[in-house]
Amino acid sequence: MDTNFDVNKVFQDRLATSMGLDKYQYIMDQVRKTNIATDAVFQRTFNGFYIVRRNETWRKVYYELFEKVKTETPTFESILTYMYEQTGNIEPSFSSKMLASIFPEKPIWDRYVVQNLNMELVGTTKQERLENAIILYANIEKWYADFLQTDKAKECVEVFDWVMPDYKHISNIKKIDSILWSIR
Repeated sequence: MDTNFDVNKVFQDRLATSMGLDKYQYIMDQVRKTNIATDAVFQRTFNGFYIVRRNETWRKVYYELFEKVKTETPTFESILTYMYEQTGNIEPSFSSKMLASIFPEKPIWDRYVVQNLNMELVGTTKQERLENAIILYANIEKWYADFLQTDKAKECVEVFDWVMPDYKHISNIKKIDSILWSIR
């Protein structure tokens, strides 16, 4: 056996894979290069990374919208509202994941992140839930903006960069998101 290996690289690669950062990197590398509406490999990777378990009709609407807006300046509200109008579903998580794939400095709405931030989507009607999702996402954005100014956030980013130097280039929000997602 060749004993000339970089132990730090071995651990970094295993940790990155366990956090899905290899798949995330692929998504971010391809999002502007490929036709998202037709690229089955991109869609399969995105579906696997973000655990998209929706039917083919829903995915068609989602990926066609994704392809259309990736060169524009979509908002969380515009994506969420469009998906609701087209599918009848309120999809804050997948709306945020599309937005954050286009703009890496945007946070992702993930059940573990929302849970760790002690936030909850409330509302008894779909209209209330839609409106509250927009407000809650703004609260998530504010939390990240505030948190990134703290010493704890600076520590998280420093440790992330030290442990995974090959991923230093990803946004600080994604670094924090990866840490929050890992706390289950």
